[in-house]
Amino acid sequence: MMPAPTPPPVPQSPWSYPAPVQQPQWSYPAPVQPPYASLQRPAGYGYPPATNYAPGYYPQPAPRTGMSHGSRLLLFLVLMPLSLFLVILVVKILSTIGEVAPTPSPQPTMTTTTSPAPTDTTSPVQPGNYKNDDYVVPEPDPFPPDLPAPDDFDEATLWMQNNIIYSSQVPSPVRCELDSVDPSTASKAQMQTYLDGIVGCLMRVWAPELQAAGFNASTPSVVVYSGSGQSACGKLSKQNAFYCAGDQQIYYSMDLPSLLPKYKHDPILPFQIMAHEFGHAIQAQTGILWAESAWQQSYTDDNDKASAMQISRRTEMQADCFAGQFLSAVQQSTNISPDEHQVLLAIMLQLGDDSVTGITGYSGDHGLGANRQYWFGIGLSTATMGACNTYATDVPASKVK
Repeated sequence: MMPAPTPPPVPQSPWSYPAPVQQPQWSYPAPVQPPYASLQRPAGYGYPPATNYAPGYYPQPAPRTGMSHGSRLLLFLVLMPLSLFLVILVVKILSTIGEVAPTPSPQPTMTTTTSPAPTDTTSPVQPGNYKNDDYVVPEPDPFPPDLPAPDDFDEATLWMQNNIIYSSQVPSPVRCELDSVDPSTASKAQMQTYLDGIVGCLMRVWAPELQAAGFNASTPSVVVYSGSGQSACGKLSKQNAFYCAGDQQIYYSMDLPSLLPKYKHDPILPFQIMAHEFGHAIQAQTGILWAESAWQQSYTDDNDKASAMQISRRTEMQADCFAGQFLSAVQQSTNISPDEHQVLLAIMLQLGDDSVTGITGYSGDHGLGANRQYWFGIGLSTATMGACNTYATDVPASKVK
């Protein structure tokens, strides 16, 4: 293996410049059963058709408490004159207290020339001037609120195709400061610290936008594990990473880097993986994940494997797109270079179902490498979350294969 090049000068980038590598199989546990009642699917096959929805999926706001707007206005109009009278009275009383000050002697005058205040011509986006920098990342919630689940298939289609989150803009630049780590040789504690730091960066990008759209934005905890075990989504497998909607946590296996020999020392590997898995967390918080799961389960129950696979691919490629938007948002603070963009795109190509299986045009549940690369690239180049709407009916079928 060729040695990695010398890191750039301070501020140091945590990234190296590895060469592309053949990507082995990734495994994902089956999703847990969503908490919705048995839904009756509408007649007909194929991808759920568009419904004339407007304006999109909005969560119900919390009920208002306290005085009404009219009562508050009336109280203000009554109290304002009384408050003004009291202020004038107090000023007059204070002005009569104390001795009269002597008249000061005339002083020589000095003429000075004051230059006008300089006009601030700096750009609103300067190094160190980051968006959402006042956002305090909350600790992971051990008891997060339940994820939104659709009541019927019409609502599920609405949440996927016309979700209000699609109108949000991804802020940029956003601060992300991480110490570099070798994912292949790091201890479990070091890896936990690094991954928790990545989640902090992800929350700083996404949480304010989710909250502004009316959604919960719980901080997912990261479970770093070795070997096998159990999760709320089923058995933990080796060499794996996944988001589990059952407990709203991200799981990361310590031996995952061994799947990628040429990338195993590169901190960009877990960074990109976490960005994709957090994309599923966004889908979960906005109701997209359970909505998609309802349709996918219905197709599976009807032995319509092709439709179930297609909707799964839309979900995975949307998470790829969200990952690209996150990496673009933190590009300035992490010094991700254009060369590293190409590395990230090469990794996405390797993650395609065709690359994994070695079968040209293979139709799997994650998508062709070229399509995963396409959606990740859309995320890198576009700040509007609606650009990642892989469920939109005008998305060419060739882009979700």
